[in-house]
Amino acid sequence: MSAPNRPPLLSVKLVFGLLVIALGIILLGQQLQWFEAWQVLTWWPVALAALGLARLVQDGPLSFRGHFLLAFSAAGFLQQFGPWGLLERWWPVGLVWAGIVVTLRALLPSTSGAQAPKNPPQPPPAPHSWDSEAGPDTPQVKP
Repeated sequence: MSAPNRPPLLSVKLVFGLLVIALGIILLGQQLQWFEAWQVLTWWPVALAALGLARLVQDGPLSFRGHFLLAFSAAGFLQQFGPWGLLERWWPVGLVWAGIVVTLRALLPSTSGAQAPKNPPQPPPAPHSWDSEAGPDTPQVKP
């Protein structure tokens, strides 16, 4: 017997669920006056980075969606915490990054689930006249 197929430990659904829980805790902390939510929510690029990394783990290192989320995360970090004007000056780096990912996807073989399965399913056995009742679609041979 083979081991059952288990989903990967780090998935986009898992990260998204954890982010929703974190958002709920942050908003609850605001309501209970433990802290100001806006101070915590300025770290929103961490959420995009987590989703991007989960997408890269799930879909492979050349996942365009993963790199897209990481690029927006990097832009968010620069906008929130970087020197003023840095993002406005260096945004073309994102285009170079996207071009490299697209080029590598074109040159390298796909690492996604599009590959052939290791154990292809076996074809069903041929039906025999003694296995089933004769129906309107079953050809009948007269003796």
